[in-house]
Amino acid sequence: MVEYKRFLQDVKVLDFITTSDEADAVVKAVLGILASSMEEPEARKFTGNLPQPLTYERLRGMQTKTIAPSLDQIVSEIGNQFRLENDQAKRLVDTVFHTTRTVIGENVLTEVESDLPTDVAKELENA
Repeated sequence: MVEYKRFLQDVKVLDFITTSDEADAVVKAVLGILASSMEEPEARKFTGNLPQPLTYERLRGMQTKTIAPSLDQIVSEIGNQFRLENDQAKRLVDTVFHTTRTVIGENVLTEVESDLPTDVAKELENA
């Protein structure tokens, strides 16, 4: 749970994320989009290295089709979903990506990156 609290703390540093519930929702939304961008084996490996409660079932659920949004589409979706300006949504996505990279480690990241759209993988790698 300590690592999950790190996700929440990292996004709550952003001046436009004000509550723990909001932080929880945005973290799950960004990671849900990432998990949905991968084929099932990679998504299971990815989510298996995330802290509870960020499970495969919670982030991807019953979804059987893989989606492959670009980085701009992810930022736009997060902005629309949480009523954020584009630059706020971008900062939020980058923050979640950075924490994700730190938490799951380079080895897992390298294994799942190839299943992501190129611009998303590059952003995650550089976060």
